[in-house]
Amino acid sequence: MPILNLKLDRLFKLLSQRLDKDELVDVLTDIGVAVEEVGVDYVKVEYNPNRPDFSSPAGLARAIKGILGTETGIPKFTVLPPKTYVKVEESVKAVRPWVVAAYVEGLNLSAEEIEELIAMQEDLHWVVGRNRKKVAIGLHNAKVIKPPIFYRAVKGDGVSFVPLKGFRRMTPQEIVEEHEVGRKYGHIVAGTGLFPVIMDSRGEVLSLPPIINSALTELTEGTDTLFIDVTGTDLEAVSGALNILTTALADIGGRIRQVRVVYDDMRMVTPDLRARVWKLKLKYANELLGLNISVKEAIRALKRSRVGVRKVKGDVIYAEVPPYRLDVMHPVDLVEEVAIGLGYNNLQPVVPKTPGFGKLHPDTNFEDVCREIMFGLGFTEVINFTLSNSTRDYLWMRVEPQNPVRVLNPVSTEYDILRTWLLPGLLYNLATNKHNPYPHRLFEIGDVLVVDESIGERVRREARLALVSSHADASFSEVKSVLEELLRSLGLKGWSLREVEHASFIKGRVAEIKLDGVGIGIIGEVSPEVLEAFDIKMPVSAVEIGLQAVRSLLKRVQ
Repeated sequence: MPILNLKLDRLFKLLSQRLDKDELVDVLTDIGVAVEEVGVDYVKVEYNPNRPDFSSPAGLARAIKGILGTETGIPKFTVLPPKTYVKVEESVKAVRPWVVAAYVEGLNLSAEEIEELIAMQEDLHWVVGRNRKKVAIGLHNAKVIKPPIFYRAVKGDGVSFVPLKGFRRMTPQEIVEEHEVGRKYGHIVAGTGLFPVIMDSRGEVLSLPPIINSALTELTEGTDTLFIDVTGTDLEAVSGALNILTTALADIGGRIRQVRVVYDDMRMVTPDLRARVWKLKLKYANELLGLNISVKEAIRALKRSRVGVRKVKGDVIYAEVPPYRLDVMHPVDLVEEVAIGLGYNNLQPVVPKTPGFGKLHPDTNFEDVCREIMFGLGFTEVINFTLSNSTRDYLWMRVEPQNPVRVLNPVSTEYDILRTWLLPGLLYNLATNKHNPYPHRLFEIGDVLVVDESIGERVRREARLALVSSHADASFSEVKSVLEELLRSLGLKGWSLREVEHASFIKGRVAEIKLDGVGIGIIGEVSPEVLEAFDIKMPVSAVEIGLQAVRSLLKRVQ
């Protein structure tokens, strides 16, 4: 969760009033911000990542004014027409295709305001930008820039400039190899042999996104005009980040001036600070909140949350969502704004007329029984992520992919699928603990995800139990006796083994587990090739069974 340090004098100046500390804590809590620490002249708060507009004191002050009632409804921002443009060249499409930009005039930045801006920039890089991969922001002293601006991709030795806090001219290739920041973020644009750059009409480099700015445009005390560029891989995200920045700067006295952005096949003017209109049915809001408020009360609550109202038709409110609110993606988000505007403290809890008492699901009880049996057999439980890695689960296990659910835009290549079996995770646990004393006996009870086109969700959860034993004498016979005791303790008889071939196991030492003629899992000694892929030095024998199949058969015999 991102942290914001608020200097009280600065915050009260933005609010145009002073609050005592108890009042301030109450109002911060009302807008959904957690107060971590209150000092003599500061307060440290933690805000939810779904509210990136809270990344600056100006953004927080704007929301607080609504709750206090000093300013309600949607904020109005004056936008000046563009005087120049950014030309986007075809070469950036394969590297980092989107850019938006703006000027903010009439500032006189103090050291404190520059510090706030840089902290806000870094928070937005993390909250909106996925650590600069999706969105990266450049802040520049506009007075040293000669427009128009050009956004193009160059080769590693195509240009040179002095990077921020640098002392000599460097090429993009030198920056990613030698500069501390370049080594940290250079991987984001690696692979194409090209680097995106933002340059002015003189050919001076302003920025090497998403890595570093030029020292030429460094912000200093007294800077009165900012040029802001936001680049990335998602147009909606880069536009949203620009809206958050420019509106925060407008709240501290800046004047926003738009910039034309010219692509080969389209043109746009940024920032676009028009409100988005959403329909909210009062009946829907009342049902979710368990209330019976009137349209008038709902409108008042929305305005306290800094949401505007364009019109009302019957019980449908046409709400105007400010351009900096990236988190509003569904009418349910507006219901939340109604609740915030009413005040959570003002909502009275109601005991349901029909009392109910919670209890564990039967499947959970069954899993707990299996868990106790495995503990009794001397195994240690592990809990792995449902997110998994396709290389480990299939290539290392020497099997074809089992049609896994893939993550469309994984944050890390370490987790790019949802697992379809448990054994690869247990083998990875063995690999990471190979320096600990043997024997290693591990088990896991958990869900796997199986594609099933016959149901609406198109994916089905299945509970599995897997176990591994690793030591010098690990064998098929050992895990067969463990399986036998597990099924016997569950009250199940009539199970059998049928020899099969499986690339993850040694030929002749692997079998399908059958119960009443139904296949429920697999048992065997893991092949040396798989052990080598995981870098495991000891033999491993393993079992994996489907618990839902076992439980359904158990019900039948009972």
